[in-house]
Amino acid sequence: MPEMSGVEFLKKIIDLNPEPNRILLTGFSDFEALSSAVNEGKIYQYINKPWDESELKPVIYQALEAYYIKKENQMLTKALREKNDLLEREINQKNEVMTQLRHSEQELRTAKEKAEESDRLKTSFLNNMSHEIRTPLNGIVGFAELLCDDDLEVNERRSYYSYIERNSRDLTEIISKVVLLSQLESGMEKLMLEIADGRKIMAEVFNEFAQLYASPQLRFQFQFLLSDDETKLVVDKCKIREIAFQLMENACKFTERGMITLKLARADDKLRITVTDTGIGIPDEHKNVIFERFRKLEGESSKLYRGNGLGLSIVKAYVRLWGGQIAVNSKPGAGSEFVVELPYIQADLGNFYEQGSVPASEKIHNILIVEDEEDNLDYLKLVFRNTKARLFFARNGEEAVEVCMKNPQIHLVLMDLKMPVMDGFEATRIIKKMSPPSVVIAQSAYAFDEDRKKAMDAGCTDFIVKPLTKNKIEQIISAVN
Repeated sequence: MPEMSGVEFLKKIIDLNPEPNRILLTGFSDFEALSSAVNEGKIYQYINKPWDESELKPVIYQALEAYYIKKENQMLTKALREKNDLLEREINQKNEVMTQLRHSEQELRTAKEKAEESDRLKTSFLNNMSHEIRTPLNGIVGFAELLCDDDLEVNERRSYYSYIERNSRDLTEIISKVVLLSQLESGMEKLMLEIADGRKIMAEVFNEFAQLYASPQLRFQFQFLLSDDETKLVVDKCKIREIAFQLMENACKFTERGMITLKLARADDKLRITVTDTGIGIPDEHKNVIFERFRKLEGESSKLYRGNGLGLSIVKAYVRLWGGQIAVNSKPGAGSEFVVELPYIQADLGNFYEQGSVPASEKIHNILIVEDEEDNLDYLKLVFRNTKARLFFARNGEEAVEVCMKNPQIHLVLMDLKMPVMDGFEATRIIKKMSPPSVVIAQSAYAFDEDRKKAMDAGCTDFIVKPLTKNKIEQIISAVN
């Protein structure tokens, strides 16, 4: 054809639309020309000119039929591909669902096992707590009844009193742990950092256990390895004391003979508390579970070790809250070593203040006791009866403010926090505004850190938790004297 040959035309339409079948009508008989047309034009069939209608029609019908078959195959292939893709997606979704179901089943199985274990531990805990609470209560009630006997000699009365005092202390410790556990579970425990004397805190804990448990078979050792410049520490006094107390209590519980050592040292930027004993030791398989709540490690002997399985879990929770670490090294029969590392903070008087400190020149003579419970008020009266202190009394915060207004010479207030009319927090704020030098010591059955912080923010100098003891009150008063 002129201007563009048929082969060139076929090549162009292949690029534009390759779908239609192409029939070549030609008068050429040259084999190379036909070969070029077939290969480059990708023709379906060719017919030599001049063509015959009977020859052309069947070729056209065949080409059309082949075209429609090809289009149908394409549609079927596309449909099959889409169906296959859909099936693959459905299979993948079903596989994901099955995987999720397996995970859910495993999670449910694990949760069920944990729930059963938790129920078992809680049942064991409740049974144990019942035993732990009733045991000291039995001693308290029994010896309190015996004290009423008029025929008792002085030595017998003192002996009975020592039983009551010891069992009361044990009962208080049990209740304190349960309350502390509740605080930890609710996330109410917070760090309250202040400058404190590290030697004094550790020595008080050490002396408490050394006096109670020391015997010819069991010796105690205290090692304070900080320099004089490092004695003042920025710590949470209550929590570091509790950590040392629980570790020492645990060591004393499982050690009948040998040595128990409490050590405080510094390792670079860490404050390290170490308690070492020569007790029954801990098997490797139990080293992790001893820090779980309600867990108790019993020795292989027939001896029953008292305890509620909360002490070490409280220690671990405090250490975590502080951002520290705890480790245990132990072998059965060879004793144990518990090591607690806490962040060491250099004491800076510009950023922290030392709680419970007032000028040593102040002498306490006039004391206001604010207490709404009559039994507690009578007890405090007896505690102070042999002192030279002049006592004032108030039964709510409003009365306390009035007494302080009328008696500006009062410079020590034992302030209950929960009272009618006006609570101790508000009363303390008012009293501190009226008389800034006044020393206000909060005394409350509240044991939460937020209450302690609230009391300190209100202006209290110190905070003591009920039940109050004579020694505890005397220590607090002497500290601010």
